[in-house]
Amino acid sequence: MLLDLTLRPNRSLTRANARTLVLAVGGLFLIGSIRFLVLGLWPVIPFMIADVALLAWAFRSNYRSGGAHERLVLAGDALTLTRVNPWGEEVEHVLEPFFTRVDIEETPLGDALLFLNVSGRRLRVGQFLSAPERREVGALIREALARYRNQRPSTSVMA
Repeated sequence: MLLDLTLRPNRSLTRANARTLVLAVGGLFLIGSIRFLVLGLWPVIPFMIADVALLAWAFRSNYRSGGAHERLVLAGDALTLTRVNPWGEEVEHVLEPFFTRVDIEETPLGDALLFLNVSGRRLRVGQFLSAPERREVGALIREALARYRNQRPSTSVMA
């Protein structure tokens, strides 16, 4: 196997740290809501509860989408790109590695887009990665494809 690469979205906080952050914000809002209640400003309290609930929902949605990943495998005579969405559904693309080209398109804003091109098909890889990570992954795929092409015997020297 020349390449076995699994790409996953980055997460800045672990689930436990996100839970701690939501609880800390909830605690601060609880203290604030007691003050608002004492001052007679009780209509503010439902909005504070809604803020904490929305924060918890945002972290939950973020971690649910973090279950998505992509796997690139170059083995035998196939380059396989398997995409798994957050709900576990897989879509598999099998490419001919000898004719696959890796393109990194630089955008005017400094972003880099990574594509695999073969026979008129163009697949975008690593949409959830940062630009430097996409450049690094592109280099790894190029290197693996070059090793694959160099180990294959040329048909012109076969007798």
